[in-house]
Amino acid sequence: MKVGFIGLGTMGLPMTRHLVEAGYETYVVSRSRGPIEKALAFGAVEASSPKALMETVDIAMTCLPLPSTIHDVYDGPNGLIAGASAGKIVIDHSTVDRATNEWASSRFKEKGASFLDAPISGGPMGAEAGNLTIMCGGEEDAYERALPVLKAFGDYIVRVGETGSGTTVKLLNNMLIGVHQSALAECYVMAEKAGVDPAVAYEVIKRSAGFSKSMDWAVNAILDRQFEARFSINLLHKDIGLALKLADDIGMPLDVVKLGAEKVAKAKEKYGDQDVSAIIRPLEEATGTIVKRHKKESH
Repeated sequence: MKVGFIGLGTMGLPMTRHLVEAGYETYVVSRSRGPIEKALAFGAVEASSPKALMETVDIAMTCLPLPSTIHDVYDGPNGLIAGASAGKIVIDHSTVDRATNEWASSRFKEKGASFLDAPISGGPMGAEAGNLTIMCGGEEDAYERALPVLKAFGDYIVRVGETGSGTTVKLLNNMLIGVHQSALAECYVMAEKAGVDPAVAYEVIKRSAGFSKSMDWAVNAILDRQFEARFSINLLHKDIGLALKLADDIGMPLDVVKLGAEKVAKAKEKYGDQDVSAIIRPLEEATGTIVKRHKKESH
């Protein structure tokens, strides 16, 4: 089976490497030369365009930042849709909106091809390790045919329903990240102001009912003041906006999520390119409290 991958970023490049290592003949397209060279070095093959890639492979995968990027890559005379034909599968690992999923699914169906929305969770670490969580929406037959390929970089893979269902679950996940990181910021700043070592508070809460995986994600970044983006505030802000739009579409109030969204938007003003753990920084500035690792006394 031949596969293709478009979107060789911090997630897509290691996912592509896992496909090559799993023995798949893997074709790639990227607007940036650097990622292409890295992919070629570990055994991928460059395609001249998304259309050419689609014409060559059995399954094409994309991992792109925005709905507009999906349209750029999928549509047009050199897009994936132009190269699609009966029996082929397109899998989108991007976090976009259900309307984009439905548009793509409809367009590929016209060509006899199948489409799966399959957002991923696990961050760059999960992509490197090949143990991503993958939530899929789309036809069951296409999912079953694609499953062996997805296992190259995922270890928890679920078909959650029809087209758009994978995206819905991903938006639920990411709106919770916004809430959790906002609450976590208050938790750590409060610990610091109350005279408790935040690292000790973390270790206790980790073994208590208030724990969330967001604490694991953020704790060392905050304590060591290392806010380089693994998952940026800009991207989280985009995802929460998509979740709020979906909630409006289906008539669902999200009062707590909106509060979290306000904190994310505030952090985005100054720290949008930084990691989501940097959501704490505006609160630190407002309270005059910096949360960092405490030095242990030597005896």
